[in-house]
Amino acid sequence: MKSFIVALAVLGSAVSVQAASGLKGNGVYGVAGCGLGSLVFGNEEGAMQVIAATLNGTGVQTFGITSGTSNCGKGLFAKAEVNSFIESNSVALENDIARGQGETLSTLNNMLGCDSKFNGTLQQNYKEIYAPGVNSSEKIVTLAQSCQG
Repeated sequence: MKSFIVALAVLGSAVSVQAASGLKGNGVYGVAGCGLGSLVFGNEEGAMQVIAATLNGTGVQTFGITSGTSNCGKGLFAKAEVNSFIESNSVALENDIARGQGETLSTLNNMLGCDSKFNGTLQQNYKEIYAPGVNSSEKIVTLAQSCQG
């Protein structure tokens, strides 16, 4: 029991020290993965990743993955948002992709986290994206994986 209390005290002091230096929500995390632990410890190596994994296990990691918070990247709802944007702006987006530029295409790039180089990728794949029987939204999202790293 004493060792458990000592472990909690060490964990609490480590978290306090890290929290005092500011959260590290920069999208970079260590082997413990995303979650509350990644916000506190970032990608610090060693025993800090054990503590980070413990913090991630508090349930915040699941929420982070779902919502796209806690250093967990884009959430599940972000994909639905992109698909909705593509479908709602299908005509304008198709015209922009054909031209390789435009406001709708720029907005899509921002949503996907891509830069303007992605315009050329979409333009080069225009015939594949808008081929009969192809789900344009899925094709665009698949192509976007190349620019998202």
